[in-house]
Amino acid sequence: MVTVGIIGAGRIGKVHTESISNYVRNAKIKTVADPFMNDNTAAWLRSMGVENTCTDYHEILNDPEIDAVVIMTGWSGRIAIAKESMLAGKYTAIEVGCADTLDECFELVETYEKTGVP
Repeated sequence: MVTVGIIGAGRIGKVHTESISNYVRNAKIKTVADPFMNDNTAAWLRSMGVENTCTDYHEILNDPEIDAVVIMTGWSGRIAIAKESMLAGKYTAIEVGCADTLDECFELVETYEKTGVP
């Protein structure tokens, strides 16, 4: 069983939460983080089987039970989050384009090479 943390609970975050919850048999979403988490979104996430919600993604990165992180933030901060995630030893996926510039792509590759975490 792979334990997943999702960063970003907007439209696409909800789509992926639903997909993972319903169709990925060997994965369980433990925590979803979003700085704009509200009661309605938290209730919906609980209905999808998500155990925890929070506003600070560091709760996901610091959780030793979480194996993989899916980043679905639409802003440029996703590169820094991805690097933090890899440095925390988490398998890391980015939903939106992995980087805005070639230099950011190289930063991600360098972090991967440093950590060996995909």
